[in-house]
Amino acid sequence: MKLLRFLHPAVATVIVLISSCDVIENPVVPFAGSYNEVLYGNPPTFELATTTGKNVLVEDFTAHQCGNCPPAAEIAEGLADSNPDRVFPLAIHAGNLAVTNETYPTDWTNTESNIYWAQLDFQANPLGRINRRGGAGNYYSSAEWTAAVADEIASDTPLQIQIKTFWHPSAGNGQLNIHVNGQFSSEGDPTQVLLPGECRLVILITESELIGDQLYYGQDPEHVTDYQFNHLLRGSVTGADGLVTLDNAAVGDQFQSDYTFNWNNEWVFENSSILVVVTKENGEVVNCLSHHLSL
Repeated sequence: MKLLRFLHPAVATVIVLISSCDVIENPVVPFAGSYNEVLYGNPPTFELATTTGKNVLVEDFTAHQCGNCPPAAEIAEGLADSNPDRVFPLAIHAGNLAVTNETYPTDWTNTESNIYWAQLDFQANPLGRINRRGGAGNYYSSAEWTAAVADEIASDTPLQIQIKTFWHPSAGNGQLNIHVNGQFSSEGDPTQVLLPGECRLVILITESELIGDQLYYGQDPEHVTDYQFNHLLRGSVTGADGLVTLDNAAVGDQFQSDYTFNWNNEWVFENSSILVVVTKENGEVVNCLSHHLSL
């Protein structure tokens, strides 16, 4: 069994605890804000994961000047409500309809949203990705989301994820320690590769209960000035494409990633969540998990 853990660079970039002499050929991409063990001590440990199955990431490419986007957001919200703790919407504002002007002054886009938009094989709002099935460029119309989500929930995954967070409000604008543990199935031949190629970890920040201007066809007036945006992609800890945790993950492999993240004071902490996504090399989601933050 291999266990990878990522700590503060003053201590080590990567510590590999293994039962054999495996060597990681491609170490994790360095991250300047990795876990501050000097200040906060040893990171927490995780018990064996309880199998919950495969969760589903619903990425909703939306925009405030897209009049057909609010109904798509309602579909994503309904899927989450019908599948609590299994389906996680992510509202990604991007594209020409996300630009700002006097009527729609708030810029809801960011570096990560623009990267994800550029990955699509066809760019339009609203479109969505369901666990990035078929690769990062593949997309679904909102009418297809329900069936695709049902297929994903019924499918298998070799990976289960756990998250722990610890909030330290007195450090600057606040520091959030984020600890992610991933455990691959322990059943079977320990030499069996469960995930060929790179296993990548993406940690995103989402925020809900944001109020702003939204075009909404069918409403009167169509320009809604107090529209509530939920599950909005605000930024990331790891970058849009994530960091490599394992190569050729096999039966019984684990990883633990620990980060100290400097909070952005423009985001309302208690309305925010950590969204963890683990992907294959081609971007397809192996599993995902959301963790709501609280003071």
